[in-house]
Amino acid sequence: MIPILTMEDDHSRKLWAARLEDETDDTVIDGMKCLLQHNQKYGSLLTDNGIQFNRKNSTMRKYCDQYLTGKHIWTSIHHPQTMGKLSNAQKGLKRFLVHRLGSHCTDHESIDRCILAYVDWYNNGKKVSTTKSYPEERYSGQRDEGWYIRLVKTLKLEHILPVPVVERGRHMSLGSTY
Repeated sequence: MIPILTMEDDHSRKLWAARLEDETDDTVIDGMKCLLQHNQKYGSLLTDNGIQFNRKNSTMRKYCDQYLTGKHIWTSIHHPQTMGKLSNAQKGLKRFLVHRLGSHCTDHESIDRCILAYVDWYNNGKKVSTTKSYPEERYSGQRDEGWYIRLVKTLKLEHILPVPVVERGRHMSLGSTY
């Protein structure tokens, strides 16, 4: 089993995910740092209740002091309001990985590409029913319009899905080629 780090912004439902080599405290913290872009800070961060994220873990407390502007929220085992938020994203990611790569894939490059594609779609292409918005749009104020093209290319689906082309700053859609 390959460990995958998943975190979610509690307000926007923006998802971050990455494959890890192991689940040690230092590896998890390094993974969390890699997921942040340009030393940005999280608002309120939602994580599972694994020992790496424990309130008593001094490594995690130091990380939260440095990279959180809000609070660190741990999912509770019998509390669907918190567990369901992150669990939904985790289940979808796992189903996607198994569908694309099979249940016994150990090709780290393929796993990483699929994680990036799923996270891109989750944050920019999937409206959250409770917030009625896209996670990235709610988190940063704008969606990344390039997510669809990256998804189609990552999944190597250009031959069956239309890929928009940009012509003089305008998006034009190509028809499907079948």
